[in-house]
Amino acid sequence: MYAHITWHTWRRVGCIDREAESNVRAAISEAAERCGIRVLTVGVLADHVHLLVSFRPSTRLSEFVGYAKGLSAYRANRHVVGGVRWSRGYYAGSVSKGDLDLVRSYVMRQHQRHPDLVPRRRANAT
Repeated sequence: MYAHITWHTWRRVGCIDREAESNVRAAISEAAERCGIRVLTVGVLADHVHLLVSFRPSTRLSEFVGYAKGLSAYRANRHVVGGVRWSRGYYAGSVSKGDLDLVRSYVMRQHQRHPDLVPRRRANAT
């Protein structure tokens, strides 16, 4: 099965900078491995995340998303306390095999679609 998954920061605050983005990507990879999910593509913006994943019907997407959100916030907040806070919930929509290329392209183009939301370097970073 395939799904397009997205979730947002608390009140859509653009709190994901480049360092937090790498934490989010690493947490998604770890959560995917732990939950038996294959991540096909990822789009991380300053205020939300898009994923295209494949999974078995017995997989609980809620467990995967919860683990990815929790771990990414924990890692990002070690550097800037309270820097990343996720909103409750997430969206997951099923994707047919025939639409995989379309959805993959959509997720991969997030930085072009939202240039104002591309994660930036932290202001005090050297």
